[in-house]
Amino acid sequence: MTYRPKLFTGIELDDQTRVVCAQIASRLEAAGLRGRFEAPEKLHITVAFLGWVNAEQVEPIRDGLRQAAGELSPFAIALDTIGAFPHERNPHIVWIGSRERNRAFERLAGTLRSAYEPLGFTFQKEAIPHVTVARIKTDKQHLPMLEISPLQLNVRHITLFESMPAGRTTRYEIVHQARLG
Repeated sequence: MTYRPKLFTGIELDDQTRVVCAQIASRLEAAGLRGRFEAPEKLHITVAFLGWVNAEQVEPIRDGLRQAAGELSPFAIALDTIGAFPHERNPHIVWIGSRERNRAFERLAGTLRSAYEPLGFTFQKEAIPHVTVARIKTDKQHLPMLEISPLQLNVRHITLFESMPAGRTTRYEIVHQARLG
């Protein structure tokens, strides 16, 4: 069987942001939200989901990551709201994210995705900076409205992750990191 890693590029959370996001997830669960909550060690912000790739693509993906990172400066992302996809009245993905657009994040996503396109990757969805905290399988739930204190995540590098099986879930291993700037 040929090795084919499942990859995505994202932003790692610092320890403080990870702890606070996990606490917010616990508050959502205590408020009655029923779903599968992400383990704190898996919390991150996805920039570009690549999916299953051929082993020979990994090095060109790393090169694209390094190139994109070198073109961008460090920046900050405000995590100041709780939201859901497709929307709060029918949540399937519950997240912590930004109320406002983040142009630096949009530049990061655009630059990184442009670096991956010559490798055959396409991206249908707009990149929105958010930390997924829960996945909801049932209908007829509303997202509990909780106030949260704003967090600031300083982004200094981007990370290539591999999603690997771990029992009934997955774990994420770092394949490569590239410093911004």
